[in-house]
Amino acid sequence: MTPHPRNAHIKGEPQLPNRFIFGDAVDESGLEATEYLVHTAAPAFVCRLVGNDFTDFAGRDEDEFASALLFDVDGNRSIYVCNRGLRLFDFNFSGEPPTAARLQAICDEAIACYQRLHEAYAEREVGPKAREMRQGPTEPLPPAERSRAIRTLRDAARAAAQDPIHRAGFAAQVQQALMGGDQAVFTEAQLSLLGEPVARALLVNSARDAIAFPEVVRADGSVMSFELWALPFAFSRAQGGVWWHFPLLERLETPLADALDVPEKAILWISPTLFTVDMLNERACQNLMHLAGVMDAGCDFAPLDPESSRATYEAARKTQDPQLVISWLPFLVERGALPVEQARQLSRKALDAVMPLVQQAIGAEMEYGEAELFAPLPWWESLQAGVRAWNRKRLGLTVALIATRVGGLQDLEAVAEYQPEMQGYEVGLKLRGSEELLARSPWLVVPDVAPDKDATWQDLCDCLREADIPLSETIVKLH
Repeated sequence: MTPHPRNAHIKGEPQLPNRFIFGDAVDESGLEATEYLVHTAAPAFVCRLVGNDFTDFAGRDEDEFASALLFDVDGNRSIYVCNRGLRLFDFNFSGEPPTAARLQAICDEAIACYQRLHEAYAEREVGPKAREMRQGPTEPLPPAERSRAIRTLRDAARAAAQDPIHRAGFAAQVQQALMGGDQAVFTEAQLSLLGEPVARALLVNSARDAIAFPEVVRADGSVMSFELWALPFAFSRAQGGVWWHFPLLERLETPLADALDVPEKAILWISPTLFTVDMLNERACQNLMHLAGVMDAGCDFAPLDPESSRATYEAARKTQDPQLVISWLPFLVERGALPVEQARQLSRKALDAVMPLVQQAIGAEMEYGEAELFAPLPWWESLQAGVRAWNRKRLGLTVALIATRVGGLQDLEAVAEYQPEMQGYEVGLKLRGSEELLARSPWLVVPDVAPDKDATWQDLCDCLREADIPLSETIVKLH
């Protein structure tokens, strides 16, 4: 853009404004007590508008809409009234004044527009309309049928690893196993291949791709290809329990797509369902296979039964249980519409655009303390980045508090013990030569279809090595 010369003739915009414009005005005393109506078309005029008007006229008590244009002899002015309790007065015309019938017709249209405006305001305040919530199947198979399904999937992975011809249909077999209601089929199949790393890697990577790059077959036979992304979201809570469905998150779609420069006609849908580590671990991320199909149908995905989950949350929130929660806000993007490098470059712009909306949406359903939103990333990268940041933040805060108490890090050492129930390690910190633990901190495994405990241990070792804190592992022996 270039500055206008001072003597330049200003051109008007080709796009005309709305015919009726409503708004407030301020004077020396502050906000005026009346609103204003501007009629931009001929006959153009400005007038004042007030509500709660009960001026008597012939149609005041009618059920149908009625109005009248009255003349105030004492004030020497025209007044428009209607049985909706609204009054227009102080008409200032910029051209030739219209006839009384013409002005009354224009004011009737203005009142109808004003009511639609307030309905839009009310709808925006209430939030989006409630959508149907759908759950994925969770029916476990009978033992014999489950064993047969596990063997079939395992043998298919072996065949695909040995012969590329079998790989064409292998992806569909993996997708079918994940879409079923028994998560043990895939889990047991990949565990049975621990001694065959090539076949197991093919099976696990196929499952990850099926979740990260879902395809939806619509009723008309067309196929839509998506990519699953997420915004990691960490927050603190003073109460117990965590809620997971936030309808107002739907408002993020347009500003997020604009901030990330997603093409105008490309799809970007954000899920109003928040996923925590516990929710993802409960079904080893397998229920995410249903997310794209549910969202494409215009519904919200429910990873848990909504009614029982809400009752549990309402009971838990009455307790005092300070906690720091790491979670993810998934969103679907039409495949190819958002290059990873473009998302990285625009991540700060995206976070600035959506963070206030995220806080408003979460705050409308659940009390929380401090919150932090991380850059949008493809699904599996987002899980890894979120857990990595959360682990380091928790451990760093714990170490800092102990270092302040004992006068530094030089005498600290760490002992870690794997806790299956929390899907992670419990890291204990103590002084060298002492058996008394000064504090404990969790170090979580990244949620996955096949969680990698060894990678989590290596990440913990690397983190403590950077802090120059010795680390040892306690292995529980079961007798």
